[in-house]
Amino acid sequence: MRIPDRIEVAGANLQKTGKVKAGEEKVEGVSSKDQVTVSAAAKEIGRLQMEVSRMPEIRTDKVKEIKNAIDAGAYNVKGESVAGKILKEAIIDSTV
Repeated sequence: MRIPDRIEVAGANLQKTGKVKAGEEKVEGVSSKDQVTVSAAAKEIGRLQMEVSRMPEIRTDKVKEIKNAIDAGAYNVKGESVAGKILKEAIIDSTV
């Protein structure tokens, strides 16, 4: 499974277009301060992104465990299980 470095939040890349909606007036010379409000869900996504970025890419404990099992001849994998996981990840990657 592939986890992207960034997750785009709907509306995160909004830009002013200068267009005026029907019923609104465009007022020249008015200075206003831009303000951004971040939802709790967006804050949670940001926190999770930071947590994932701190995780190592390779889990050395798992690698060592599997290597020891292979060396001992005790590592057996069913082909159907591997094929199923490969297909599952391919489907997930194609939708992401």
